[in-house]
Amino acid sequence: MASLRRIAAITLGAAALCSAQHPVLGGYYPVSNVIEHAQMVYDVEAITLFAGAGSYAEAKSVYTEGRNSCKSSTSRRSLQGFVSEATYTKKLKGTAFGCSFTSSPCGPSEDAMRVGLGSGRLALAGNFWDKFITEALDGTGDFAGKSDAMRKTAVKKGVLGVLTMYSAYELESAIAKAFNNETADAQAAHAWDEGWAFLYGSHHKDGGKFGAWEFTMKRDSDFCVDAQNQATAAMEGKTTVLRYFMAGQKASREGDVAAMVAARNDIYRVFALSSIRAALKYSALIQYSSSGVAKYSDEYHMEAYAYFLAAAGWIEQASPKAGEEVLALLDFKKSESQLTASVYCEVRAKLVAAFAGLGLDCDLVGDWKGHNSTVLPCTSTTATCPAKTTVPEGISYTPTDSSASVGTNTDCGAAFITTTVTLETATSRAPSTAAGAALILAALSSLLAA
Repeated sequence: MASLRRIAAITLGAAALCSAQHPVLGGYYPVSNVIEHAQMVYDVEAITLFAGAGSYAEAKSVYTEGRNSCKSSTSRRSLQGFVSEATYTKKLKGTAFGCSFTSSPCGPSEDAMRVGLGSGRLALAGNFWDKFITEALDGTGDFAGKSDAMRKTAVKKGVLGVLTMYSAYELESAIAKAFNNETADAQAAHAWDEGWAFLYGSHHKDGGKFGAWEFTMKRDSDFCVDAQNQATAAMEGKTTVLRYFMAGQKASREGDVAAMVAARNDIYRVFALSSIRAALKYSALIQYSSSGVAKYSDEYHMEAYAYFLAAAGWIEQASPKAGEEVLALLDFKKSESQLTASVYCEVRAKLVAAFAGLGLDCDLVGDWKGHNSTVLPCTSTTATCPAKTTVPEGISYTPTDSSASVGTNTDCGAAFITTTVTLETATSRAPSTAAGAALILAALSSLLAA
């Protein structure tokens, strides 16, 4: 779809082409064409806006059919396609990350690619994300009778979990290619580049906006500074994960499988870190407002659950039962009266016990800057911090010698909203001019106020 959002993605990248052949994404220098892959964030944006306006049918259409990321002139990627049962069976089941959410036997077939994969498994269905999002959109199954706030939040946060899952798949696809000596820039490195493109995106407005990377960035802002906005010793996920991606990219071009696996595991640690931080913040807000008033919030209840679910499997593989038990504590199917008396304190105790297995400690995770220790002192739960540890720093890597051809934007004729800002009739093609597309962006933005 030749709209302004696509043009912007290419133009912003072109500014850096004097030193790199392919558009730069958030400080990462792809060595292959991932223009279309990076545009999946526009599907996330559309779903977020439609769901936020209560237009579930339109949100579902984008989720199931795709809109902005073209495979070819006649085929589009869709978020549902990333996590369907067929995709799990064909792709995700053979990855360390995907395996951690489901049940053995699963995971990479080669021992060299299983390094770092522990024994814990969440035993969820292979299509758990698709079921979660589809039922939230339809108001059926586990979401029958749930509030609009809970359904909207589930959709908006769930699609970020989908991006995380498929980003992980691409990393493991890259490792498999390198293992098979497919190390040209259009092979292993291309798959690794896709992982970053799906995670970070190419949104024209702000770096990383509507991508899963933005989730990590926001949790950094919650935990890497204190209540007085002073920096703490907490690990900054947004920059660290970029350096890990750079390390893996370099290794993919050199055919260093062991280094790629190490970078993969480091990246998954950041995924886990972000989910842990979200669970800590939002579990504290489920039963108390930020000012300390006892008040249940179904929206925060869902944020705690959905955000934690994004990396719960990787936490489970490192510390069996930890991911499962935290999900049970945060279970969105529970009513206010069915929750334990202090969800936050119990969640924190179980997560702190899992830190060591993930290569984390209390300082690296940090404390939520808004935590109210007066109403949530957690004196009745035990949470002993593990010994201090360090994590790899990653590397800075700026490749300028790509052998892969420069990519171009693809128009696959995706339907999108009209400039009339009418949700019910949001089905006609986007105009191909930048001016017309700008009106579409304005229309989308207006949905926030709907």
